Amino acid sequence: MFRKNPLLRRLAVAAVSVCAMPTLAACGEAVPATESPGTAVHFVDAGNCGITTEYTAPPKRAVTLTSNATETMLELGLADRMAGTAYMRGRDIAPAYTDAYQRVPVLSSEQPTMEQLIATEPDFVYSGYPDGFSEKNGHTREQLGELGIKTHLNPEGCATGPVRLDDIFTEITVIGKIFGVPDRAVASVDALRARLDAVRGRLGNREPVRVFLYASGTDSAATTGGNSMATALIEAAGGVNVFADMPERWMNVSWEQVAERAPDVIVVREEGTTPEYRSPSVESKVATLEGVPAIADTPAIRDRKFATITLSQLQPGPYSIDGVEHVARQLHPDAFR
Repeated sequence: MFRKNPLLRRLAVAAVSVCAMPTLAACGEAVPATESPGTAVHFVDAGNCGITTEYTAPPKRAVTLTSNATETMLELGLADRMAGTAYMRGRDIAPAYTDAYQRVPVLSSEQPTMEQLIATEPDFVYSGYPDGFSEKNGHTREQLGELGIKTHLNPEGCATGPVRLDDIFTEITVIGKIFGVPDRAVASVDALRARLDAVRGRLGNREPVRVFLYASGTDSAATTGGNSMATALIEAAGGVNVFADMPERWMNVSWEQVAERAPDVIVVREEGTTPEYRSPSVESKVATLEGVPAIADTPAIRDRKFATITLSQLQPGPYSIDGVEHVARQLHPDAFR
């Protein structure tokens, strides 16, 4: 239910530490909240997917619309600045943020309606993917801006060229500046970079493995192209995306195209963690792949070389570093013994 005059109130408001390196364990904690969010900032979020926003005070009532936006906030110890979150769709939050996540109200397992958003009286809405802001969901950035609500979209969502893992660190830095906690952002980036460096040290000069990332599909295959963070993640894990030359984020390809690229390993995307969102399971996806005649002679199918990664790890954010570690162990197990 709406509180009395929530729109007027809202308009008034609006006027990781690293785990043990030898084991590269994907556990850890968010950056300790030793730096209080500032009461005054001056930061211009310039050209964020076409929208420039000026901040003169850190947001106090943020709502996140995707898991990677939520995890970026929690990585920076900003749970107390979150009025709500949404769209986990049966996925678990990254292990490092489980405790902090319990303190954040969940508005919806899907995208919230505009009414649900407004009821939280937000002064900042943050999405990690463009579908967080859309006519379909009833809340575009322009609509929220007209109501005096500031918005931010992870730049990977509007990328028109290849992206890098460094873009994750830039995003953490930007959110740290918006919320007046730049020192926390520096600590987070340093810790996450150290974990990536540890992976690189393990991999050494090993030959990259040719990887096909399979998201879904039977008549054709949904996969990732060169303009997605998934491609950068695969490369950091010691692989090469066989469709990296295609200037797309996500796309469908034919099975014949997959056969032509002859992947050595197929990385299968794991969906949600609860039963209603776990379907199709990894096992059923592997069965689908093994039943496609066109790719039967590829090295990956012939040798039954499959790996996994979660949908949450593929969304660009601090949890993606766990994804790099997870995939690297599967592509190059000898490097992690």
